[in-house]
Amino acid sequence: MPGKPTNVLDSQSCASRVRVARSWPGFKMCSIRVTYSEVAESTTTPTTTRLVPLVRTCSPRTCTPAEYKLMRRRPGELVANRYHLRRPLGTGTYGEVWEARDTHLGHDVALKLMHHQDKSTTWREAHLLTALRSEHILEVHNADAEFDVPYLDTALAACSLDAVMAPYGIEPTRAVDYVRRALRGLELCHRSQLLHRDIKPANLFLSIGGDALLGDFGIASVMDSNGFAEAGGDIRIRAPELHGGGGTSIRSDIYSMSVTLYALLAGRMPFGQQYEADLIAAVQAGQYPHLRDIAPHVGRALADKVRKGMSVDPHSRYASAGEFDNALAIPVDARKFTPAAVDGDELRAWSGTGKGVDLRVSLRPSSRPRQYRIDTVGVRTNRRLLEHCGDIRERDAPTRLRRIFDGLRH
Repeated sequence: MPGKPTNVLDSQSCASRVRVARSWPGFKMCSIRVTYSEVAESTTTPTTTRLVPLVRTCSPRTCTPAEYKLMRRRPGELVANRYHLRRPLGTGTYGEVWEARDTHLGHDVALKLMHHQDKSTTWREAHLLTALRSEHILEVHNADAEFDVPYLDTALAACSLDAVMAPYGIEPTRAVDYVRRALRGLELCHRSQLLHRDIKPANLFLSIGGDALLGDFGIASVMDSNGFAEAGGDIRIRAPELHGGGGTSIRSDIYSMSVTLYALLAGRMPFGQQYEADLIAAVQAGQYPHLRDIAPHVGRALADKVRKGMSVDPHSRYASAGEFDNALAIPVDARKFTPAAVDGDELRAWSGTGKGVDLRVSLRPSSRPRQYRIDTVGVRTNRRLLEHCGDIRERDAPTRLRRIFDGLRH
């Protein structure tokens, strides 16, 4: 019957869906059924997952038709009388993504169904995106709406970069190449008066051929006459000025790309505070671990480029994506170091290839309290390079590792 609750968000729902649900005008909290999900982020709630019982339901009487339709998406459904949904690819604050079959053109696509977007504004931006063509942008094929739910039809990608950066990051030369390609796509967007607003590893993709592409333009926005747009995007990549009421700009997109490069190099985001208020305070103060403390194999020149892009003062950052791209044209080191999977009692490990013999640098527990042991050995000979080995105090480990990598890099 029409008034009977017909859908309850299940235990796989994420915090973003809770926020979306609470923002729906027709959403109604009731006491009919209880399920478990992540709590929404707040200043008093950890941003990490914490399961609590939440009661929520939706019916045609308590949700708008668009919201009710979006909650009930299932594999096999036909969207807009064109897209045959196959399987969900992911969900987030601004929508959910499905692998779908475009029955009109006969090919597979990624279909993003967006939450709480103003249709008139969204499609002015989306139709601009469909006109963008670049080898560095995940192509947007179509933009439209069904049941007042906006959607974007884009090309499928092999994976997003957040899937390949864990747990210790990507080899620096490769990470820089990925970001430089994405910056070229971003430069084209900015020249077209579009701001991305949500640049992060999850929104940079690898094509089937292995090239990096800037994608997920679900909340892209047209600049106003002063070059700004409303603040938006993942809280972890928002520039400091956005947390103080400022608007998104080219320089805030640059900040987000710099945060992304940091994450690709370190295997983690620079800001990992448990509480949202603490995270915002750290962003505004520019308080985050030095990149080379987390990833000592990264060269000083590259770390300095990342730090400049993450400057608290917008005017201290790169003025454009093109300028940032040019700044990342750093000479390639004679020997490259790549984070490696640990073996045995290793805590961290790196493989070095290129000039001379291949090496393995590892950090291990020491037999002495509050100390580590660093070993540097030839991969084929298993011979230790004594000048790059030894026991060190825990607090001195980052400094010692940086010196070892700087000495072996050239």
